[in-house]
Amino acid sequence: MQFLRYGMMAAAFLAMPSFAVAQESTSASPDEANGWVKIVPEPVTIDGRLFTPTCSAAPGTSTSTFSYFYRKGAGDGLAVFFNGGGACWNDFTCSKPRLAGDKASFSGKDDEDASGVYKSELLPGDGPAKMTGLLDRDNPQNPVHDWSMIFVPYCTGDVHSGSNTAQYKFPDTGKPFTIEHRGWDNMQVIMHWMQSNVPQPKHLLVAGSSAGAYGAATHFTSLREMYPDSRAVFLGDSGQGVTAPGFEEARNKNWNYQLPTAVFGPGARNTPDTEVVAKLAAYFPKDRFAQFTSIHDATQTAFYEQMTKSPDCNAWTNKMSSELAARQASPNFRSYVAEGKTHTILRAPLFFSEQSGGMAFTAWLAALLNDGELPGKALCPTCQAPQTLCPQ
Repeated sequence: MQFLRYGMMAAAFLAMPSFAVAQESTSASPDEANGWVKIVPEPVTIDGRLFTPTCSAAPGTSTSTFSYFYRKGAGDGLAVFFNGGGACWNDFTCSKPRLAGDKASFSGKDDEDASGVYKSELLPGDGPAKMTGLLDRDNPQNPVHDWSMIFVPYCTGDVHSGSNTAQYKFPDTGKPFTIEHRGWDNMQVIMHWMQSNVPQPKHLLVAGSSAGAYGAATHFTSLREMYPDSRAVFLGDSGQGVTAPGFEEARNKNWNYQLPTAVFGPGARNTPDTEVVAKLAAYFPKDRFAQFTSIHDATQTAFYEQMTKSPDCNAWTNKMSSELAARQASPNFRSYVAEGKTHTILRAPLFFSEQSGGMAFTAWLAALLNDGELPGKALCPTCQAPQTLCPQ
């Protein structure tokens, strides 16, 4: 069951160029009944480089076809949501792809039936119509229920941020295989389409859950530059960036991790994950930045335990809390820390019921999105107390 621990761990993880013209095709899907349009993009040339949208092409995948979704709303806002689903960065993790034909659906939790640690292809049910929370267009408690929305699926194992064909070996046999870490490339193709088809919104929300929280941060700058007149908000859900020393080296080597040099400087790729959101907040002082996490997020805790081999089940919580407190020094940054061990909120019913931080999460999000004052820091009353018993 060791790789299942990696599955729970990996689920946490995670200047706009001029575009050449390309064509995209649309195809029918169950999501269309809920107002979504599925788009299957074709390759596109951007500044002389050909970008071919693809999933990971991991061993055992039935297809590498990549697609995404768009829904036009009646409101004056646009939400760009990056989906999550694990990550892989070495021989062991990349040899455990989550396949569409597997029995269990990848949930980002320690499913006993799950046989993989990252979504390597688009899975049944991956479409936004089967999700709730931020994606629910029928519930008026959702502050963006009438906004237009882009839903970015995830199937590349690189937290939407890679641009590389990586070489790996199966740990048990030494047999080589490749993974297409092309999450960053896929988003370039989506933004090409957006530039021609999605007009400037008054409000822009860039958000993501788990691995998608990192992707939202990676692509915030390009989306912000595409829509310079929008009032912009970033929201990262359950992706706090707490990693062990040395992870960035593996990330950069295998994913060719992409961060914009305009914000992060010439050594952008070496920026630790814990510093990304704070640097964005400093670079865009008029925009708003926020993160959500539960205080003892089981998935993020397991990730950190595996990386550090620490027996202390509070190690992740302590490091996360310290780094989150440092980010609070930014006047345009806020956080919502909930009680418990839940992983992700934006796609789940918890979106509408969470209030352990001292105010309803939906009210906190609405205040974040509105033109008035920023909401306060939300912190559950029990969040100062450590876990007394560590899971066995």
